[in-house]
Amino acid sequence: MQQEAQTVTIVQLEPDQKPAKDLSMIDVSIAAFGLTGVIMVAALAAGLIAGAGYIWYRSRRAVTLIEARGHQHNLFRS
Repeated sequence: MQQEAQTVTIVQLEPDQKPAKDLSMIDVSIAAFGLTGVIMVAALAAGLIAGAGYIWYRSRRAVTLIEARGHQHNLFRS
């Protein structure tokens, strides 16, 4: 008894399918941005807000004890 050889189909192309869209490097980068990008943007925004808040807070308070006592001084003048 001899077995007949079987024809194996590896890839079957459908004639009515459209070809796949070409992806550019920009498309891949935007797709990879995802959740990591959202976290990075949120961290950047939080840092900018914290920095602006710190500058605002320090501009309302005396920086040194001399300023707190009401004396005006200039560090660059002798």
